[in-house]
Amino acid sequence: MATEVQELYVELQGHLQRENFQKAIDTSNKIRAKAPTDVDAARVKAQCLLRTGKATLEIAVKVDGMELEQAYCHYKLKQVVEKALEVLSRIPEPKSKSALHLEAQSHYRLNNFNDSIRIYESLLSNAHASDDTVELKTNLIAAYVAAGRGAELQTRALEVLCRDSLAAEGYSAAEIEQEAAVIRVQEAYVAQLTGREEHALDIYRRVSKSNVDAGLVAVAHNNIATIQQRSSKDTFDSLKRLRSVSKETLRDKCSSSQHETILANLALVLALMHKTDEASAAVDALAQQFPHSAFLPPLQLHLALSESDDDGVVSGLADSLKGTTTASGLLTLAHLHCRLGRPAKAGDALRQIPAIQHTPGTVATLVALYDAALDAKTGAAVVDEAVRRSAKSAEVLLEGVGLAKLSQGAYASAAAAFCRLLDGGGHDVEADTRVRVLAYAVVALSYVDPTAAAARAATLPPVQSSDVSVDELVRRAPKPRGATVVVVPALAKEKKKKGENRERVLRKRAKRKAQFIASLKAKADYNPLIGLVNPDPERWIPRKQRSRRGRKNRKFVGAQGAGMGTAKDAAKLDAAARAAAKKAAPAVDKGVLVTDGPSSMNRKARKRR
Repeated sequence: MATEVQELYVELQGHLQRENFQKAIDTSNKIRAKAPTDVDAARVKAQCLLRTGKATLEIAVKVDGMELEQAYCHYKLKQVVEKALEVLSRIPEPKSKSALHLEAQSHYRLNNFNDSIRIYESLLSNAHASDDTVELKTNLIAAYVAAGRGAELQTRALEVLCRDSLAAEGYSAAEIEQEAAVIRVQEAYVAQLTGREEHALDIYRRVSKSNVDAGLVAVAHNNIATIQQRSSKDTFDSLKRLRSVSKETLRDKCSSSQHETILANLALVLALMHKTDEASAAVDALAQQFPHSAFLPPLQLHLALSESDDDGVVSGLADSLKGTTTASGLLTLAHLHCRLGRPAKAGDALRQIPAIQHTPGTVATLVALYDAALDAKTGAAVVDEAVRRSAKSAEVLLEGVGLAKLSQGAYASAAAAFCRLLDGGGHDVEADTRVRVLAYAVVALSYVDPTAAAARAATLPPVQSSDVSVDELVRRAPKPRGATVVVVPALAKEKKKKGENRERVLRKRAKRKAQFIASLKAKADYNPLIGLVNPDPERWIPRKQRSRRGRKNRKFVGAQGAGMGTAKDAAKLDAAARAAAKKAAPAVDKGVLVTDGPSSMNRKARKRR
């Protein structure tokens, strides 16, 4: 039997050299049938199944010493990536480079980017000079970028290094292009982050048209759609690109964060195109795949507001978001409370987001919300806490609160904020800011404590005098709308009234006419069907029967002065009398006209005569 197993191994070696993995799997099965405990045959079979894309968990579960293959199956199938880390943890130390590399990739897929960076850096530091480190460096750069730690990357030099290293090791042109495409996409991503979007678009489009990995093309399509979202004319192209990414590619080729982002962008593009039903289906798919996604609350809010203005829908969405802990969920909840008229609850939701607490923008928003809820005590507590936590922004916060109170007419609160900033409290105020705040404090104190305002005003720096006259200052001052500013001239010769030009007179007349017509239309007896012109009493009579159908404004007929005031002419003007006389006249039977031929022939005969 040992001789047969050796012959099968020779046959297996030939299949592997020819890369005939299916026959290698069959030969491995024959070896395992004769030697069930042979680990090498099981390992070869596992490798061949992975090469042919037929990875299953059964290929390594029943064989001891194959934890690496079992972990890779968990990683490859993407069923439970945490299971891959659990299996790798059972491998004794020191772990092989393959196990460490797989562990780093598993951490990357689970969005544990810092752990992935730590393992990659350890592998690079322990690598020999002859080792191939291009893939390690590429993955390390990807982890740095994903962790937000890759603002400046020398990706172009890395692409050259990648091509040279792979070419020196004998890789084919297709394999080199595949690895270089990964680096180009990373370069485009860095360009996108730094604002060079046209350069990034050019790289993404070239990669999407090339014959590279489907997962890489999916990332390029998604990033193109992200850049094109500002242009409405490119929305259809973005939708086409996102729809071209198949479910199999999302499941097998993309990481969980990439899968989530692509689904969210698809739903967002559909919502922006007002395809409400399709957008709702995309949001449901996102919720089914990633129920705790940070993209879900804003998308649900957008759809709820676009579908209906009913407060019941908004209230239902607010109830469903109770208990959320994500920043996007809390921001959405605050928006919903504002829409429902609950400013205090909106402020409470914002205060649960630790990432934005004690910043000037958040403090200003919270103070405005609590002021709207008539809860000035809580607003003051928010300001005090922010000033205590952040000495750097205390100056901006106190000045902003004072200006807001001053504009609202709360002079006592405004004066307290300005005086608190001026009196120090452990914060140094710049000279320009101190003068400006002191002027605001004087204005606020003048309403509540004139004595204190006078004392503060005495510390203001002197104002430099000017030679400009008061009349000139009044003339230069901006005139408020609706107010008439009367300037009394100092010289007698300026009392002469300047002649108004023709255009100004016409504009005044047109304005007075428009006002007069508007007053007529505002009367209760105004009929818009008739208008403002007196209606013609003969408007219901046919035009040929009207008394004024001849020359314009002709009232009488005959020689000049002949029929003035006659009863005949007066009767002609009485349309109602003429109509009554015609109706009272007896009907005359004129008989039936009989012709010899068609009427057209008669007309032709009359025309010839």
